[in-house]
Amino acid sequence: MKVWNQVPLVRLLLPFLLGIICAIYFPIQVNNILLFSLCLFVIIGAIVLIPRFYISYRKSHWLGVVINLLLFTFAYQLTIFKTQKFSPNHFSNYCGGTNTVYARLADSYIEKEKSIKIVMDIVAVKKGADWVNTTGKAIIYIEKDANALHLKYGDELVMNASFKDIPDPQNPGEFNYKRFLSFHNINSQSYVKNDDWKSLGSNFGNFILKYSIGLRDKLMDVLKFNKLKDDELSVGAALLLGYTDKLDAEIISAYSSSGALHVLSVSGLHVAIVYFVFSWLLFFLDKHKHGQIFKSILLLLFLWFYAALTGLSPSVLRSATMLSFVIFAKAFNRQTNIYNTLAASVLFLLLINPYLIMDVGFQLSYLAVIGIVYIQPKIHAWFEFDNWLLNQIWTITSVSIAAQVATCPLALFYFHQFPNYFLLSNLIVIPISTVIIYIGIAVFTFAQIPVFVKYLAIVFSWLIWLLNLSVKWMESLPFSVLQGVSISVLETWLLYGVIILFLFYFSERKFRYLIYALSFFILILISQTVEQYSEFSQKKIIVYNIPKTSVFDFISSKSNILLTDSVYAQNKSGLLFHIKHNWWDLGLDNTKIISKDYSNDNFKYENNAIQFFDKKLMVLKNAIKFKNAESKQLNLDYLIVSNNTNMSLSEMDRLFHVKTIIFDSSNSEYRINKWKKECIAMNQEYFAVTETGAFEIIM
Repeated sequence: MKVWNQVPLVRLLLPFLLGIICAIYFPIQVNNILLFSLCLFVIIGAIVLIPRFYISYRKSHWLGVVINLLLFTFAYQLTIFKTQKFSPNHFSNYCGGTNTVYARLADSYIEKEKSIKIVMDIVAVKKGADWVNTTGKAIIYIEKDANALHLKYGDELVMNASFKDIPDPQNPGEFNYKRFLSFHNINSQSYVKNDDWKSLGSNFGNFILKYSIGLRDKLMDVLKFNKLKDDELSVGAALLLGYTDKLDAEIISAYSSSGALHVLSVSGLHVAIVYFVFSWLLFFLDKHKHGQIFKSILLLLFLWFYAALTGLSPSVLRSATMLSFVIFAKAFNRQTNIYNTLAASVLFLLLINPYLIMDVGFQLSYLAVIGIVYIQPKIHAWFEFDNWLLNQIWTITSVSIAAQVATCPLALFYFHQFPNYFLLSNLIVIPISTVIIYIGIAVFTFAQIPVFVKYLAIVFSWLIWLLNLSVKWMESLPFSVLQGVSISVLETWLLYGVIILFLFYFSERKFRYLIYALSFFILILISQTVEQYSEFSQKKIIVYNIPKTSVFDFISSKSNILLTDSVYAQNKSGLLFHIKHNWWDLGLDNTKIISKDYSNDNFKYENNAIQFFDKKLMVLKNAIKFKNAESKQLNLDYLIVSNNTNMSLSEMDRLFHVKTIIFDSSNSEYRINKWKKECIAMNQEYFAVTETGAFEIIM
């Protein structure tokens, strides 16, 4: 109880978090909830302020119950209020078919191969001759041309757009992009051709954000001017400015596998360095009477300017907010409890945007800090070194272990992998990246002195090259990463239960905590055993829905054969996004990818004909060799029609006797619609994966 009394904000945070989570997963618009919250607030006020009704909290828990209920309902209603799709003025309430809309760029665009991707605020929708003011965001893909590439944050456009809902995941285990965007209040998307939009030549974006984006672009130009390019430029821009768009899949994979991906996201390390740099530069204010207050104001301005400059990522928001509370307390000579400071920063950020709680970076960031604050001192106390270098190495090691313990279950749940060399990685990456950030700040500071900055930029580029080389070397080491780990939500909570109970045991030395921890661990083992049994007995065929591509999976026990073309077989990012998460969920550990004839004991693929156990399938890619065939009708369980084959359903029916026809995602919408009409007319069972997602055959 004494511990709880020292962290009142943590106690207040718990019902607040619960209210947000309930609103996200069970959103209900309750008309009288504000009145209910007001009544609770009045009751609390009466208890606290009117002596006759005063109830000591130490004598009664009713006041605590009322306060928790108030916080819960307030957080619930706040989340509903912040959910834009519930607003009566949301643009989706006025759109149907193609509409003329007035939109504003809410961020910088992301350049794609044939389009630019922009998050836009839909400011108004034209209804008849009038404009209706609206709210809400949408993703707009604009056909790429010279005019589109000149767009910038805050620009306002008039365009003809036909909005569609963000599609659900189309394949089992696939990343739920729709859900991810819904947490950012985005539920619609549209593609606009270059002759269907017009810039109004006006820019009304947020002044601070607009200025910071402009400055970030100028600083990016400083790096380019000093001849940084390729991986050195992309990694340098990510480290200093939060630019991650230019990072290629190979470099991201290397940093992820080595456990160093956190340095590519501007986070607490970067914010802390900026804080220490500016605090050192303003040392002269410490000597003045009111200098500490003035210094604190300047530090807060510098801190939040840097946060805006780097894109206001959750990790930066967390670090900047927490440091802001520390700076504020220091200015008035107040001692702060770190857990109260963390809770205050969470409350502050969630009051602004409750949906931040669903951001993976936000979750991992706070867990890492909690681990460093609570676990690291205990680990660091295991050893003491008089040698300065050994002490620094042990400090980094203890920090790495603490952060990994706190984030490991959640990281396994989201990313299905564990970097085995994270200790070695952080010993190399953290010192080098720290020096890189310091030198990068110097490059920007002295950008107007070409003679000096030229040599700084050379050192800067060389250090990034060394960092990349180190990370790629660690990735190449045997068993650098444990991949394919799949745990459920329940198992994630159980793992955290094991960690917390073990920490209690080592802290208080009470045997019951060890028993509870082992009990939780046994539950995890039981869950994994049940999953393993299911995985060993599984047998299925999957026809994936991947745009313009034919991809078929044949799964038996913990092995599978993926049949696709040779181009997609080399598409690592495509396989990761659409397929690999399903492999990990199914516990597959023996995968073979084929593009030509192949056979084993249970599978045979020859001349587009497939035999998988007792199921017979045919992949109809080319109609020419079938049209002139003088053979009897083939009996098939499934016919997979691919690559827009030029064959009518009646011709297919003449050649094949088939139970179900599957139209895969390599076919055009026009062809599929034509075949569907013929199937309906001939009473033929069919399935189009482009309409309802991947087709699974459970055997």
